Amino acid sequence: MTQEIRPCPRCRARGVHQAVELHREFGGDAPHRPGALPGDTSMWRWRSLLPELPDPVSLGEGGTPLVPLRHLPGVRIKDERANPTGSFKDRMASLAVSWARDRGFGTVAVASTGNAAVSTAAYAAAAGLRCVILAKEGAMASPGTERSLRAMGAEVRFTDTWHARWTELERGVRDRGWFPVGNYGVPPVSSHPVGVRAYRTLAYEIAEQRGWTVPDWITVPVSRGDALCGLVAGFDELRLLGWITRVPRMLAVVRFPSLRDAVRDGVEQPEPSPYPDTVAALSISDPQATAGAARAVRHSGGDVLVTDDATLTAAHAEAAAHGHLVELSSAAALAGATALRRRGDEGDIVALITARG
Repeated sequence: MTQEIRPCPRCRARGVHQAVELHREFGGDAPHRPGALPGDTSMWRWRSLLPELPDPVSLGEGGTPLVPLRHLPGVRIKDERANPTGSFKDRMASLAVSWARDRGFGTVAVASTGNAAVSTAAYAAAAGLRCVILAKEGAMASPGTERSLRAMGAEVRFTDTWHARWTELERGVRDRGWFPVGNYGVPPVSSHPVGVRAYRTLAYEIAEQRGWTVPDWITVPVSRGDALCGLVAGFDELRLLGWITRVPRMLAVVRFPSLRDAVRDGVEQPEPSPYPDTVAALSISDPQATAGAARAVRHSGGDVLVTDDATLTAAHAEAAAHGHLVELSSAAALAGATALRRRGDEGDIVALITARG
């Protein structure tokens, strides 16, 4: 049974960096575990470390299990398939949509053909907000995705090119007052920073589930690196509070070499990689990495692994053969864990499974 953890009264509803400064200023008690609300199993049990919102929109996201893999000893998966719509994007959508509603926005919008679109539509429906999904014609993740989006009341608009989605989203933000859940800039940046903050709860949960210790590595499927950045920031918060001693190393598993080259060469803004005619793993298919992802890998002392569709397909099949049906892009985390073992790393590994197959 998890022990009830109560936040210091001075730190309740404050960000962790403010909490640390207050402790230093007032000579308060020893650093303490972040406040987790008793009786709540969602990510909102950590609301003392999240932006203050009086009435968050929640469908029960977060609180996902940490499961050992029988076929990969020493590897556990952080299983985000357990979220309401089946992906880690529910954490971001819950916080971003809550923020948008609290600040009076009537419409939320995102450029996506898959998980982010479904999550945004679901939480917009729960919040009573209008939702606009911008997608490239013919590129929906599955035949049922568009039907699901429309069933939840989302307006789906198709564009001729991938980039045109961002142009349309930017126009909606500028001229129509939409709230942008995702990126629309070039070079690409993260999704809305308020939403990305929700991914810090992944770090809080992993640390708590491990008895306030951290693994040696976390393997993360990466496109723009929202979860990667959130994980590193969340672990760094816990380190500042004194409840863990270090940030685990991140292995960012990517489809294109943009991030690897930037980290290797010490470049702040990664350059785009050539894009092939077809890519199977669409969720990690952005050919240009973000500066935030590069900083996160460096801050954790981590590494970048470039994979390909054949390797992902093999990892996907291996997981399925042992009972784990994951999205092809999520298999990148398992491919990363296997690569660490093959190069002789015997440490503890957590593989972030971002979505169900």
